[in-house]
Amino acid sequence: MIANEGYGRDPLSFFQREDQLENEVYSKLKEVLEAEADPGQIEMLPKMSFAMIKPDAYLRGLAPIVISRLEEEGFHIAKFDVRKMKSREIDELYMFVKNRYKESWWIMPKVFSMAPVVPLILIGDPMEFEHLSERLRELIGPTTPDIGKPGGMRYDLKGANRVLNIIHASDDPASALREALVFFSLDEILDVLSGGSEPLDAESREFVPEEPMDLRRWRVFNEIKLEAADLLEQGRQDIVSLLDRETEIVEMDLPMDEERESLMEIENAISTKAEKIRREILNSAVKEARSPADIGRKIQFSERVEESLVSLRIIELLSDEVKLSKYRDFDFLLLKGISTGIITENYQEIVAHSTWAVAPQMVADLKKSGKKPITILKATK
Repeated sequence: MIANEGYGRDPLSFFQREDQLENEVYSKLKEVLEAEADPGQIEMLPKMSFAMIKPDAYLRGLAPIVISRLEEEGFHIAKFDVRKMKSREIDELYMFVKNRYKESWWIMPKVFSMAPVVPLILIGDPMEFEHLSERLRELIGPTTPDIGKPGGMRYDLKGANRVLNIIHASDDPASALREALVFFSLDEILDVLSGGSEPLDAESREFVPEEPMDLRRWRVFNEIKLEAADLLEQGRQDIVSLLDRETEIVEMDLPMDEERESLMEIENAISTKAEKIRREILNSAVKEARSPADIGRKIQFSERVEESLVSLRIIELLSDEVKLSKYRDFDFLLLKGISTGIITENYQEIVAHSTWAVAPQMVADLKKSGKKPITILKATK
């Protein structure tokens, strides 16, 4: 167990917040802690953190890898659980984040319905960091995996997007306590702060589904686009040829930056070609609509081109991050993709839908970090 060395900052000072709502919540939590914990337990707070392996990592069979990475870095797993999260627990865990992302919050219950999570109470030496949570967040990397760097867990394990990003981690000792209380009792947490732990035996480490899934974003997008291309009449061979090249790159499973660089040219070509064919079909639709009245013929025409238009729009958007971030009717397009047999698996729906939901913030993060979004659109400020 970690030695109980003192820190310059009072552990209770982490419960002070500038935001009014946060300050109310953490002030009440501080009162409970002071009433129930002894000075030694409070002193240990900077050496405790909370993490949660997310549903995407569980489904991909990555939970054992995440746990091994944590342990290799000196994080001791003192408590753990495996459970499906309820909507109430999601709102409680992310209660202060929810207000910042109101427009896309609907995606959270959808994502967390995929699979169980693995909440973890961690104990360790903060080393040069102010507290263990700061050290943990340095290890896992930024919320948007694509802007991370080698060594960051979300980057190395290729999280699909800001929601499907492998692992959640607390910000500081106070948030670690509050978030741990979503899953564990205060008595269990105080026991950890006193040196208690729950052994993680070999059997417990096998947090894996019966059939792990590959939820890497570009692999899932490639799978969806190939299904969409099968429905094309016009330009099918050109699109398939480009998608075959995309498949080759994705199957190489390159590090994230190398993969993005390798995909940049081919994604731009796919998006450009899909848009060009879609516009040609729309032009032919205008001509057909303006031709002499013939309801029967026009019904047949509409049925024939509708699948192509849906397919091409899906291919175009899933090949262009900025276009996807700007598209407003993706919910409807998703339903059309499902009804036409382009999207046939639940994981495909969730990866596509969640990536669209967070695409505006993802693109902003990429630009802020100095990394280029994959797009054919000209850069704008």
